[in-house]
Amino acid sequence: MKIPIRQLPTLEFKYKDSKAVSNTATLLGVLGNLPRYRRIVRQLEAVVEQAQPDVILNFFEPMAAFYALLRRKRPPMVAIGHQFMFQHPAYVRAPHLWKQLASIKAYTWLLGARTTKLALSFYEAPDLPGKGILVGPPILRQQLFQLEATPQGDFTLVYLLNHGYAEQIIAWSAKNPQTRLHCFYDKPGTAAECQHSPALTFHKLDGEKFLKMMAECRHVVCTAGFESVSEAAWLGKPLFLVPVENHVEQQVNALDAQQFGLGLSDTTFNLDRLAELPERLPTGEFRAWLNGAPQKLFQAIDHAVKSAR
Repeated sequence: MKIPIRQLPTLEFKYKDSKAVSNTATLLGVLGNLPRYRRIVRQLEAVVEQAQPDVILNFFEPMAAFYALLRRKRPPMVAIGHQFMFQHPAYVRAPHLWKQLASIKAYTWLLGARTTKLALSFYEAPDLPGKGILVGPPILRQQLFQLEATPQGDFTLVYLLNHGYAEQIIAWSAKNPQTRLHCFYDKPGTAAECQHSPALTFHKLDGEKFLKMMAECRHVVCTAGFESVSEAAWLGKPLFLVPVENHVEQQVNALDAQQFGLGLSDTTFNLDRLAELPERLPTGEFRAWLNGAPQKLFQAIDHAVKSAR
């Protein structure tokens, strides 16, 4: 979007050993920053006053959600995120995560309070107008739709949300040098590209490069982020998903994707299980659903404007 950009700080997860989410450290970080967050909400209010928007789109951003909750006189808002599917009865069940789910359901309620909610989903599900929830397809970057997928690539593409998991990839690759791996991660100070061995190459995070290699790979291994899973599904690439430890959103993403037939999930990067994946995913049903994203977004905006009258 060719528009002015104003960046403001926000809440963030804290991680242990660059792997698992640390719930204690995250909570302490939030509590310690409460005065700062109040200032950010006031800054956001000033931005809205200056811009005078007709509608605000909030992509699951907590500061914007706090603004929506605390300010009665404001423009209509659409809160967008796959996390709002936690409030939908058609969403995947995970009874073994009931404690974590109780927390995240409360959090999603907070982030969607006093707004129209557009719940992004891998598959169609009924709208819930009584709860102010509309269900729509993933909203993905435009570059994806310009790519032509290679039917069967000769390497596996790996995306690590946290670089602490790289040791698992290195250990597996050492035992399986016949499988070529290209791994993208967030390790500070890393080179743009580093060949660890003839079979394993690490890459610094690069959105366009990653997407291009996704179109060319055989399988995708990732930590169950919603957009990465959706992009792989569009390209027909089977997925092996390893959610970040203590990251309930990713754990449920993995269950949901597996139930929908997009791949397999596990708790470790045991890439032996790549042999269980099909050569390619069928894309027809998913692509048809995804093509309806613009219409569903406009429907959500219309609902927000009408609800504010």
